[in-house]
Amino acid sequence: MEPELPPSAQGQHGSFLLRQLDRMRAAGELTDVVLQAEGISFPCHKVVLSAFSPYFQAMFTCGLKETGGSEVPLRDIPAQSLELLLKYMYLGELPLSNDNIQGVAAAAFLLNVDGAFRLCQSHMEAHMDASNCVGLNFWARDFGATDLADCALRYICQHFTQVCEEDEVLELDAQRLGDLLSSDDLNISQEELVLELVLRWVERHKNNLQSEAQAVELLRHVRLELVDPGFLRKARRRNPVLLRDAECFGMIDAALQTSSLCESVAPPRPTLRYGMETTDLLLCLGGVNTEGVPARRGGVADQSFCFAPRGRKTYYITSPLKDFGGQGQITAGAVTRNNNILVAIDAEDQCRTRRLDIYKYSNSEEKIWVKLCSAPYRDMYSLGLAEDALYLIGGQMKVHNHYIITDSVDRWSLKRGSSWLSFAPLPLPLACHSTVNLKEHLYVLGGWTPQNQPDDEPDKLCNRVFRFEPGKDRWTECATMKYSRYRCGTAVLNGEIYILGGIGCDGEDCGQSRRCLSSVEIYNPDTDSWRPGPTLPTTLLSLRTNASNLGVVEGKLYLCGYYKGVGRHEIITKEILELDPRDNVWTVVERRAAMHDSYDVCLVANLNPRDLLTP
Repeated sequence: MEPELPPSAQGQHGSFLLRQLDRMRAAGELTDVVLQAEGISFPCHKVVLSAFSPYFQAMFTCGLKETGGSEVPLRDIPAQSLELLLKYMYLGELPLSNDNIQGVAAAAFLLNVDGAFRLCQSHMEAHMDASNCVGLNFWARDFGATDLADCALRYICQHFTQVCEEDEVLELDAQRLGDLLSSDDLNISQEELVLELVLRWVERHKNNLQSEAQAVELLRHVRLELVDPGFLRKARRRNPVLLRDAECFGMIDAALQTSSLCESVAPPRPTLRYGMETTDLLLCLGGVNTEGVPARRGGVADQSFCFAPRGRKTYYITSPLKDFGGQGQITAGAVTRNNNILVAIDAEDQCRTRRLDIYKYSNSEEKIWVKLCSAPYRDMYSLGLAEDALYLIGGQMKVHNHYIITDSVDRWSLKRGSSWLSFAPLPLPLACHSTVNLKEHLYVLGGWTPQNQPDDEPDKLCNRVFRFEPGKDRWTECATMKYSRYRCGTAVLNGEIYILGGIGCDGEDCGQSRRCLSSVEIYNPDTDSWRPGPTLPTTLLSLRTNASNLGVVEGKLYLCGYYKGVGRHEIITKEILELDPRDNVWTVVERRAAMHDSYDVCLVANLNPRDLLTP
């Protein structure tokens, strides 16, 4: 058997062949067909054209007149686009720009040069924005390039608020604009945006009698019952077309009458648009065990439990640990002002070197978790988020082959990326502490710090509170808590910090006995003071990762699962408790929530239930 060429030699062989064929094409050597486009001749080789295009292969092999002919006129193909396609066939190069992309894509589509068209499609998708997506959608639809058209339509729906600000959408005819406005998938929070777009379109075409007549049809695509009555009245008053057209006037009048009816007698409301369905959800992330199977008492292996307090409905989101084979663990998490969900995962490489990986939930069509960066490993730390930057604060780190409790603070910019930078250290080394963001300041609460005396306990619980100002890179000590504690829940509600439960002791830790706590303390940053809150129904601990099990939704505090004891085999109590600060009473709103036994962190994010799984 003849030995095969190694891959590198095969690549060199193929490149040499293409260069030689292109040289022969330029010199007119052994060419057997001439393509004609805009009066320009392009001598070529039939075998090369047929290899890249089923269109040419059929032309040269199926007995058509071009089979034996020497010239093939291409009347609908620009000469510049044909030259670039030939460069792709002969050299594997296709230089694309915003000036030539549509011509090349159209030529590649008509001539069935699939590889070139895929490159054009990738270029168009990568350069798609609010100013060109509408035209691209209908251009691709007219050509029959349905995949590209569908991609553009998804972009339009997802970014419809930005699309409405562009002139391109106002240039559409009434039929095409109506097709867009009829979609349930528009990512808008208010129907007023759709009505405003229709009014702008009517204003743009106000001197066109046919377009004014089409205003009625466009208005039918506006879900007027979802528009604020006051906005609707103002819109009617300031638009003469709506005033003088009896049908338009009647449609708006009917919607206003419906809005005045009580809910029990009003007709069913129109279907909500995609963006109107988003709601705040409690996310109990993590929970793939080492076998990658569901836990003993509910949960789904590759999914994480989500709970919507409004309606008390259960959903599932893809677990950040799905691709870790059950070996990783979420140790912290945060949600940005722009609703980006971030988690830190304790991972290790093939050499068993541990690290922290930061992942972001991509709320795109794929709904996947995307890795942002990695950081040196630390344990029992807290994750802070302020001014679009992540902070790794304190914890236990390995230094010279020994684990020590550290005071280090490292920062990573979500805008610029790059590397982790060191910032002002904590006033003292801390582990198992909590961190919350309040008014773009980071507050570090509780935890424990190492002892210096050999006869003392190995760790000392902390009741101290520190505030970090990112802009000044400075720590300030605040009023101390009544209890020293760790493994507690923390959250910000109505501009105040709530801390509850955990393991602790009264006052400063001076060696007195520790116990599980049911106490709640509330910190007011304006007065720098603490006050007691409503006592929990039972003593409880937060999650084993030291992350908080608290979340705030619509002005209420929710506690998602808890441990009643510190035993290694203690199983989480799968209850969700609610605290309304108006009456200061804890209420059980879900008794057997489908959260995983070993879930790692509780976060609150605004998501669309359409994008999630249901039980």
